[in-house]
Amino acid sequence: MKEDHLRRLTVVPILIAALFLSCKGGKAPVLTHRAVPVKMTPVKREEVVLPIHTSGILHSSAEVPLSFKIGGIVEQVMIREGEQVHKGQILASLKLDEIAAQVSQARTGFEKAERDFARAGRLYADSVITQEQLQNAESGLAVAKSNLDIAEFNFSHARITAPSKGRVLKKLAEEGQLVGAGTPILLFGSQAQAWRVKAGVADRDVIRIFPGDSVSVRFDAYPEIQFPARVEEISGAPDPSNGLFEIGIDLDPNSKTLYSGFVASLDIFPTKSSTMWVIPFGALTDVSGSEGTVYRITADSMAVRVPVQITTIKDDVALIADGLKGVSAIVSEGAAYLNANTKVKVSQK
Repeated sequence: MKEDHLRRLTVVPILIAALFLSCKGGKAPVLTHRAVPVKMTPVKREEVVLPIHTSGILHSSAEVPLSFKIGGIVEQVMIREGEQVHKGQILASLKLDEIAAQVSQARTGFEKAERDFARAGRLYADSVITQEQLQNAESGLAVAKSNLDIAEFNFSHARITAPSKGRVLKKLAEEGQLVGAGTPILLFGSQAQAWRVKAGVADRDVIRIFPGDSVSVRFDAYPEIQFPARVEEISGAPDPSNGLFEIGIDLDPNSKTLYSGFVASLDIFPTKSSTMWVIPFGALTDVSGSEGTVYRITADSMAVRVPVQITTIKDDVALIADGLKGVSAIVSEGAAYLNANTKVKVSQK
């Protein structure tokens, strides 16, 4: 058995040597890399409209904070949030004790001023008082009348009424709360106007948007419906808190029930188009964020890396903003198997 083992150890080197000697000239074979088959596509530059995707909040286009003209204690808020109201409907009121007392005081003063003026007229006719004293009595009557008008006006405005048909969007004060003149009590949304979505866009996008541009709006409440809308207003300065420019988008409710505060998903379609290179998505490799790589082929069939700046990827194409100037064609199939200076073979259909 030992002799058989030695015999096998001797035969293996002989077979390996014979294999190399069988090569022509007795030399070892030279290893070569096969060319990678690829397909090419021409680079096209096209006018494209890039939609701007953002989000916003739905508001009534005629939202009005309602308040009392005078201060006082809130006696009653008759309306719940979200409730529909009609024009002239009483929504809230103040306690009238103090206000009624002011009216009574003003009326008493006015009645006294009337008597004083009448008496002064008789005395003047009898030459008992001068004309100046008569004029002073007349002025006192005018001041008393003004005080009465103010008190009655305040009394009539101790209630909040709906300015038009609409909906109470938010209740801002509670019964028994002491409020000052002009303090918002209710947020009212008129149905006489359209709905509006307010959204913020960055400076790079706001320069592409103009009034009248079309917008597609979606809400989670109606996920299958695209609400048609258009850009109506564009702010001239950014919001200091976030640096975004606010745009107002008028919305067609499409007979659907909407509520202020709905979060909207927006696709804005600018009228102005942009010129981009359009390439197949399969031509991209090493994609990282907005950067990627494509390959062009030299005259001697070698692959060359070309860094590109990606604007967006949609469906099966990529829009390229920069990097393809002077490149007429790129590898569209087989790019994933290439490196710099890889030998390629362009296959034709």
